[in-house]
Amino acid sequence: MVCKDFLQEASGLKSLGELGERYILEYVIDKLEQLNGSILPPGDDTVDMISSNRIIFSSDMLLESTDIPPGMSFRDVGYKAVTATTSDIAAKGGKPIAYLISLALPSKMLFDEFRELWSGIEEAAKDYGGKIVGGDTNEGRELVVDVICLAEAANPVPRIGMRPGDIVAVTGSFGAQAAGLHALLNNLRGEAIAEKVVKRFLRPKARVNEGIALAKSGALTASMDSSDGLSETLHTLMDLNGYGITIDNPPIDDDARRYAEKFNVDLFALTFYGGEEYELVVTIKPKMLEDALKSIESVGGKLIPIGRVIEGKTIEAKWFGEYVTVERRGYEHFKMRK
Repeated sequence: MVCKDFLQEASGLKSLGELGERYILEYVIDKLEQLNGSILPPGDDTVDMISSNRIIFSSDMLLESTDIPPGMSFRDVGYKAVTATTSDIAAKGGKPIAYLISLALPSKMLFDEFRELWSGIEEAAKDYGGKIVGGDTNEGRELVVDVICLAEAANPVPRIGMRPGDIVAVTGSFGAQAAGLHALLNNLRGEAIAEKVVKRFLRPKARVNEGIALAKSGALTASMDSSDGLSETLHTLMDLNGYGITIDNPPIDDDARRYAEKFNVDLFALTFYGGEEYELVVTIKPKMLEDALKSIESVGGKLIPIGRVIEGKTIEAKWFGEYVTVERRGYEHFKMRK
């Protein structure tokens, strides 16, 4: 073991192209875990599992050219890739069991960089309670991280089911992560508020415990994760269910507000169009709001009622005293207001 660790340290500055695929595979297989009751060992052709519960699956892909901004470490990249997939699981009320990680790796990538990437993947999987049990590696022109999550969910909550009168709620505020991305893309680091929102962007959290608690409460009529932005999430729910949404209490993040004031950025855009929050957007039966709030409180989470489902097909929000239409816009690179 000492010899293996020594060889890995000595190989840190070598590229993956120099080390070869077999070296990388051996490194990864050595770190894979085995599920309880599994017959096949880590590194076999497939993974086997035994479960008496309903199993749900989700996958998400992160690409270097579109998803990794300047200033993001490889460890943060790995962590975020796992978080993105896990957030979809959280929206259904699932408990992660296992992760399959597939990687396209540039040959010029240093082994130290790869090791940092893998450490972020491992850290996130541990935080969310799942084991990394398999996957694949290949050479690619750019870094690609594909994550599949298997989870248990007794009663997965669908996107479809909301009705007029249902309460719309979220598990956190919006805008800080978008502000962090804006700071990275516009090289605005240095100010205290910029550093704070950058940190929040680099390390988002999937609301797994909140999702499980809400699903168990039986109070939800629909649930969805918000990684593509609050506006996009609300519009998707409207399209799927055929009803509109009025936002009376926009979930504006305090850090986003301070950042917008400091750097003259559109706060409405940060709040509704930014994305990257990984909060849950849920609709709740009006008579069961207290049940939902108590379920969230039991796991130390937060649930913010922000509006209601209405007849018709429009998304509107009360913005500083005036109701305005929330257009369907997902993530964009924000521009400074002139």
